Amino acid sequence: MDIDVTTRLNLAFEMWERAHGHPLADETVAGWMTAAGYNMSPGYLARLRRGQATSIPERTRTGLAHVFGLDPGYFACDPGLDQAEDAEVIAHLDNSSLRRLGQAVAGTSMRTMLYLESVADVLRRADGLPPCEHTAQL
Repeated sequence: MDIDVTTRLNLAFEMWERAHGHPLADETVAGWMTAAGYNMSPGYLARLRRGQATSIPERTRTGLAHVFGLDPGYFACDPGLDQAEDAEVIAHLDNSSLRRLGQAVAGTSMRTMLYLESVADVLRRADGLPPCEHTAQL
């Protein structure tokens, strides 16, 4: 399933800007990409952010995740199930706190889901827990 590259990329910029307290320019990110060994022009990055280019080669997705400090799969997969499948999974959770959390986020936009995922990653680090890639990934 294709992902919404524009939404994810713009969210990555927003999260970086919130964490660092100042705007992030396309030229800066393109420079980081080049310095890390990934070829990307500021113009191509701007087209991705405006939705004028919607597919990213795997190597470029990997590079973007690297320079933003994100999970390598951030730009590669769509985590969403359909709402009926979501409801079925949520209903069978034994942990009532997880069940309520699942019910609260069911049906939200991909942008909201990605934001919540990034917040959860920050909270895991604050609690001294390992990154999500070290969990069951259910």
